[in-house]
Amino acid sequence: MAGPVTEFVIGWSVVQTLGEGAFGEVKLLINQDTGEAVAMKTVDLIKHKDAANAVRKEMCLHRMLKNPHIIKFYGSRRENSMQYMFLEYAAGGELFDRIEPDIGMPPLHAQKYFQELISGVEYLHVRGVAHRDIKPENLLLDENDRLKITDFGMATLFRHQGKERELDRQCGTKPYMAPEVLLRPYSAEPADIWSCGVVLVALLAGELPWDEPTFSCPEYTSWKDKDCRLFTTTPWTKIDNLALSLLRKVLNTVPRHRATISQVKNHQWFTKNFQKNSGFVQNVCTESMTPRKRVCSELERANTAFSLEDIAHRLAYSQPETPTPSVINTAVCGDNMDLRVVSFSQPAQPENLLLSQLTQGTQASQTPLQRLVKRMTRILVRTTLEDTLTHLEALFNKMHYTYRYHTAHVMTVTTLDRRGAQLVLKASVLDMGQNILVDFRLSKGCGLDFKRHFLRIKEGLSHIIVKGPVTWNMAMATNMLPA
Repeated sequence: MAGPVTEFVIGWSVVQTLGEGAFGEVKLLINQDTGEAVAMKTVDLIKHKDAANAVRKEMCLHRMLKNPHIIKFYGSRRENSMQYMFLEYAAGGELFDRIEPDIGMPPLHAQKYFQELISGVEYLHVRGVAHRDIKPENLLLDENDRLKITDFGMATLFRHQGKERELDRQCGTKPYMAPEVLLRPYSAEPADIWSCGVVLVALLAGELPWDEPTFSCPEYTSWKDKDCRLFTTTPWTKIDNLALSLLRKVLNTVPRHRATISQVKNHQWFTKNFQKNSGFVQNVCTESMTPRKRVCSELERANTAFSLEDIAHRLAYSQPETPTPSVINTAVCGDNMDLRVVSFSQPAQPENLLLSQLTQGTQASQTPLQRLVKRMTRILVRTTLEDTLTHLEALFNKMHYTYRYHTAHVMTVTTLDRRGAQLVLKASVLDMGQNILVDFRLSKGCGLDFKRHFLRIKEGLSHIIVKGPVTWNMAMATNMLPA
């Protein structure tokens, strides 16, 4: 994150790594003149020789999906061994960042996100597409807090021309996988619906119900056997009876008896009008709130130096310096392309561009509080940059983390989550002038456990965290509230 800004093609710079996957990375591309933002997924097909078919399949499926709750696929480009995919940038961050570990979130917010998830999954299933890896880490939020399903690396077509097939590939993330996926073969739709149910548990309770849906897992076995003692333990004690009645239907261990999308949408909890004056702070923008203005009108876009047509030319050409119309990827420049842009503040220092992810467009009508970000895993400290790194090293040693320097000021930190699986995070240290910003980002593993570890790290650094008031300019730059 704190590394140098590098130019990808003329006028577009790679300014930040947003995440890592099995085959590559997702990077943030920023237009130097207009502030437009695009997420770029990169895959090295030489380094990952077995990825070519999977990437081709992913692009084929993703480019045909157009729905408000699906991350947009703008196009692709191949250059030597590198495959690039250009995707909508979700400025609101990851869904798991909104989940308070071991607490969850207010039912009003959980219901909103679950409704949007079900809407997106319904769209996929109508088109015969199974996602097969639904989890909070693959659910992003746009600048209006609208949920967006992403990462179609495990997706597949289960219905074509009215003919449906059973699936036999065991894929997904074990805590979210339906039990039949481990047994195989399985039907696509019930398996995705099960995963949505586990996501709902995480939203409402801030924890997962089991490590895996197998007989070796006592929590799952108790659920399968309908053991009444189960409901005296977490997470179930944190979930009200109406939500539990929905979860019993969605997490039915027999696929043919599991709730369908239609049944989920008609359930009383799904349709209930939760009161907004529930005593919780409203930190989620509901659909009824005025959406943030687009950066420019359609006419203004046509007159900018980097119009939508130019984006197609600049990003999708194999040879961007000498483009010819015949090699434009049609997925980028089709009539249906609708590139929603994200405008950034214009910081005095180039590195501040990395931190201005959510200062959207023309926002004179918004209060500073409304303009603050949603990413909660950043802290400001009052030590020098060198001392901050020393404090981090000492804390990571104390917590028995393994760490290494990715760059001079970016550390890759490795530990284990609650299930004993590997958890990898990136700690980036950036000099903001008056204070030092420390940004933590999940690289691999469970988002809920990442949040748990972040809270422990934050507690371990409490003696150097900025306690006093933070100026609005600093808050805007760092996308955070005072600690």
